[in-house]
Amino acid sequence: MAMPITALKLPAALEEFVASQVREGAYRSREAAIVAAVLHQKRRAEQLAWLRSEVQKGLDSGLADELDINRVIRRGRRRLAARARRARS
Repeated sequence: MAMPITALKLPAALEEFVASQVREGAYRSREAAIVAAVLHQKRRAEQLAWLRSEVQKGLDSGLADELDINRVIRRGRRRLAARARRARS
């Protein structure tokens, strides 16, 4: 499948950065470097969208219950003890 050709003019500093990456062997061509940058940005945008969605779910879930730290510690100790029992058997 042929890829569409897109002309892209970069500012001089970015053009030099891309060229240096190709010279150093990080990418086989200018196009490969630019494709990698766009894919990176796409993944970053997808991760950010997921994170925003998760934050919104948390906000939509309502206020948190009050934290009882002693209850958390007791639960942790029970879990640790159970894990130790399983390891011995």
